[in-house]
Amino acid sequence: MTDLFPTMRQPLIRWAAFLLLGSGTTLYGQESEAPATEPKAMHGYHHSFHDVGKYARLFESKERDKWQEPDRVIEALNLKPGSVVADIGAGTGYFTRRFSQAVGAEGKVYAIDSEPAMADYLRKEVKEKGLQNVTVRLVKPGSADLEPQSVDRIFFCVVLHHVDNRIEYLRKLSGALKPEGRVVLIDFKPNSPVGPPPAHRILEAEAKEEFRQAGYRVVQEHDFLPYQYFLEFAPEK
Repeated sequence: MTDLFPTMRQPLIRWAAFLLLGSGTTLYGQESEAPATEPKAMHGYHHSFHDVGKYARLFESKERDKWQEPDRVIEALNLKPGSVVADIGAGTGYFTRRFSQAVGAEGKVYAIDSEPAMADYLRKEVKEKGLQNVTVRLVKPGSADLEPQSVDRIFFCVVLHHVDNRIEYLRKLSGALKPEGRVVLIDFKPNSPVGPPPAHRILEAEAKEEFRQAGYRVVQEHDFLPYQYFLEFAPEK
């Protein structure tokens, strides 16, 4: 599987590799009546993930584990037994499975995706692996299908750049957080050898500004991932 991942010496593969990287699939192309925001935040990058077998091989690659460091990510989030997590763009469940274990039988994981084929795949995975604390939700564009004040963490891993009208969408998401809840964002640094095309990456400074405009503040920054920045946000009080 290592040949599926680009390096600095493999520019032709790099384009394909951005499809690999993320907890999931294209999400939330939505329209809004809100005032216009920055163009880059208004229009996400969209493509299909219907070929589940192809993307399962990519998303679940051992090569990804080396730089994604999923167990260390879970540890950094300091989840407690009984916590509730929404995995936005859950895809094949790369992080969903780990969240399931971290929150325990008393906790809950919502695995959310807008690609029907991915949601079907994940439902089978959840059933086969007996993940009784995971609920898979196929959502319509523009909705995460989360109840008010219902989750402790809303998690995006290389998904947010697919979202249309991000600032307005993030504003809506804040209502789903419990009082001490956070939105977690992991996305690619500009010079990482893997990731989306440069024009579609959200730079760390851009992400912080979009969250600020949506009414959030940075509460935690993690710097151990080699190719990605890792931020936690909370709504302004």
